[in-house]
Amino acid sequence: MNQQTIADLSAELIIKYYENDYMPFLEYMDTDALWYGPAEGQFLRGRENMIRVWKAEEHSLKFSLGNMEVNHISANPSCCDVMLCFHVTTHYPDNHDITLYQRILLTWCERVVADDNGEKSREPRILVCHISNPHPKHEDDVIYPNNFREVYRDHIEPPHGKRIHFHGLDRSDFFVLSDTIMYISAAHGSKHSEIYTVDGVIQASASVSALAKKYERLFLRCHHSYLVNPAYIQNIRRFKVTLSDGTELPVPEKKYTAFRDMAVKRIK
Repeated sequence: MNQQTIADLSAELIIKYYENDYMPFLEYMDTDALWYGPAEGQFLRGRENMIRVWKAEEHSLKFSLGNMEVNHISANPSCCDVMLCFHVTTHYPDNHDITLYQRILLTWCERVVADDNGEKSREPRILVCHISNPHPKHEDDVIYPNNFREVYRDHIEPPHGKRIHFHGLDRSDFFVLSDTIMYISAAHGSKHSEIYTVDGVIQASASVSALAKKYERLFLRCHHSYLVNPAYIQNIRRFKVTLSDGTELPVPEKKYTAFRDMAVKRIK
């Protein structure tokens, strides 16, 4: 069982789940899997039981996921634990939004599975799904916790943009929405980089040069040590660029005119 493959698959399934495409997630559940939900007392056992409950649940909720951090560890070649951490905003029909920091632990294991023709193969299956920040359960709730005491904002702009995969220096994986990245800075002698997002800083293993080449349509290179997201540019003047949070990044004199023209074109 390849840990990185399982970590990437976990992120993919959770992203689909919060797009209300829950069947891929449930289909990876083991026959006798355990699911501990986000509210107190929410517990289900067995894939078929989970599918039955989810199909019976009717709701008009929509969700927006922020940046996602994924960590994985394996005790032996056939098992893998994956922890996913992210902010999720629930959008209610009455235009109220609730944002929570979600933590989900998935325990994966290889199982021998037979297809429709009886052919057997070893496939990854989820043994346990544990959502580890439970909230008091409301009497009207079936699966989703619809009532919390704290509402952060009545209206919120859902996070969007292309989701980018970064490898962290601590072996974490980050699935970051491009529109939440303000700028990227070189680090550790330009061998690695620091991703400055609206949620904080990510230590990434890739260099600024590698990211500039891979994501040239998303970011502008204002300096050999910096990439900037045009959406966060507030002001350009000789020889620096100021971002919406007040951060100032240098622009070399020889590259100033070309950078300014390209930034104006991107912003327009």
